[in-house]
Amino acid sequence: RYRLCAGGGAVIRPLLNDEHYYIVLESYRLDVSIGIYESERAKPQPVSVSVAVAFARLARYQDRIAEVIDYDFLRREIAALVHDRHINLLETLCDLILDICRRHGAKGAIVRADKMNVYPDARSIGCEMAWFDSGVLMKA
Repeated sequence: RYRLCAGGGAVIRPLLNDEHYYIVLESYRLDVSIGIYESERAKPQPVSVSVAVAFARLARYQDRIAEVIDYDFLRREIAALVHDRHINLLETLCDLILDICRRHGAKGAIVRADKMNVYPDARSIGCEMAWFDSGVLMKA
């Protein structure tokens, strides 16, 4: 009942029931002031953010933008979130992005944030968090 997704890392995304769908922003790259070490506070570092946001689905669509969520809010609000501020933890960043999703009426979301330049022998190190309202995921 899970879907393997390509991207920055292997992401396991739970399948939604037929009444919901995902909007997916994958590998959105930003320079973020993040980290607990002095060297990380000296300058922003590249972070990749991927978000799968679950919303209620209509039974039938008439192919009009008014029927769906304008997904531009994800990029706009994530960029505003990290602009001119320092965040200590990837966990905090993920939690704050989940809050953005909740404020826009999401029924659930998965957020992954990866620091891209931490280890020379790894593409990234990251954190992934999720939340879903009850009744959104496909039953086992």
